[in-house]
Amino acid sequence: MAKNKHSGKIVQNSRLLVGLVLLVLSIPYSAEARQKPNILWINCDDLGKELSSYGNQQVHTPVIDRLAREGQVFTNAYANAPVCSSSRSSQILGLYPTRLPILNHRNMSPVALPDSVPTIMQLFREAGYFCSNGAAGDLAKPGKEDYNFVAEDLFDGTDWRQRQEGQPFFAQVQIHEPHRTFVHDELHPIDPAEISLPALYPDHPLIRADWARYLESVQRADRWVGEILDRLEEDGELESTIVILYGDHGRPHLRDKQWLYEGGLAVPLIIRYPNSLNAGKVDHRLISLVDISASTLGLAGLPIPIDWDGKDIIGGAKNSYIYGFRQRCGDAVDDIRSISDGEYKLIWNRMPEQPYMQLSSYKKLQYPAYTLYRDLDQKGELSAPFSAFMATTKPDYELYHLKVDPYEIENLADNPAYQGELLRLKEQLERQLQAVETYPQEESEALIQQAKSSSRKYYQEAMQRRNLGPDPTDAEILDYWNHELLLNQKPKTKK
Repeated sequence: MAKNKHSGKIVQNSRLLVGLVLLVLSIPYSAEARQKPNILWINCDDLGKELSSYGNQQVHTPVIDRLAREGQVFTNAYANAPVCSSSRSSQILGLYPTRLPILNHRNMSPVALPDSVPTIMQLFREAGYFCSNGAAGDLAKPGKEDYNFVAEDLFDGTDWRQRQEGQPFFAQVQIHEPHRTFVHDELHPIDPAEISLPALYPDHPLIRADWARYLESVQRADRWVGEILDRLEEDGELESTIVILYGDHGRPHLRDKQWLYEGGLAVPLIIRYPNSLNAGKVDHRLISLVDISASTLGLAGLPIPIDWDGKDIIGGAKNSYIYGFRQRCGDAVDDIRSISDGEYKLIWNRMPEQPYMQLSSYKKLQYPAYTLYRDLDQKGELSAPFSAFMATTKPDYELYHLKVDPYEIENLADNPAYQGELLRLKEQLERQLQAVETYPQEESEALIQQAKSSSRKYYQEAMQRRNLGPDPTDAEILDYWNHELLLNQKPKTKK
């Protein structure tokens, strides 16, 4: 890939400094190297803030709660992209996903990174660290990557136990839950009738059952975290390892994942330090997952590339604003940006002609609410505010006062009393985008059609595995979900 003119200076000084440090060391794992802290990222797929330690008392998450008590909890942590490939790419590069062609989900034409743009793993390797990425439950298997660029040998292995004796490690462990398909938790089942739904969802039996199954999947993730921490302790590494747990983006529900609302971007972030440092500390500063790599390098005492967008929040840096970026997700083509100062959120819909409920084959397949909304709307039974999601167009701007409207239901963009806030956030967003939108994210019509064809094929094959045929009706899809979630039995096979 040709070097991007806006990213050409990245890490040159930092990498030179690291190289000089390694040159001074006679062997890479000397006494000095042994004193470096191990770092462990625990990345939970689609994990929102539905944890006991974040105030949700309907879910049983004792391990993560203990991690929170022993560590530092960030209450205002956000992904900068609401879908895995864009968010994960941004995380390991320390760059906003508009710096490179990494914003469209599952990039249909991925390219190699410029030589001047390293991953965080590359920087840790140059400092003598062993870099691993494994799957929770079986660290002999590689963990999820899902990056929107081409790269080889990003990791040295799958398990920190594969490193040389005395070598510090930077390990990542990927937990699939609570990504769909949700899993039932037989140890701590959740009764859908007893849960409290967030106010942005209609109170319907299918929505309740789906939400309960999501919470049960969060509980399953909690047990994976327990296994990972037990393994660290068994190896005698728990008190020499900084553990960082977070979700790669927000929760997997209709108005959340793939959207720049709080549900799509807000994530838990918990850091446990050795020897109970900062135990029980609650941090309310704004932090984006674009900051996670810079903060991790800072914790290891390593240089941070000067041109990274991410900041070392742990080291004391602050964000006045955080930003969100959404482009094509599967076959749903869109273009959205957001800015928040923690009190107000502005969303800029740059393709307002695209409806909220445009075809998303992934959501039609996996989200019962997707078909339920369509069915209720056709029957005239989907009331406000939920019916607003069925509009055929979107407003250019959406402004929400998060302190009084955390579910982002009342759009204040046209309210005269809030024009000052609208203008302030709009001007700041435009300034930021001029600085960070250094690579066009538009795709050719041929690539868009390729993405749509791929999504369509995935959808049809999955529906056939459900014995519903390649193109089931909404009634047939709802029948499937009723049996799957409410009756807990297999639906009838389509003839």
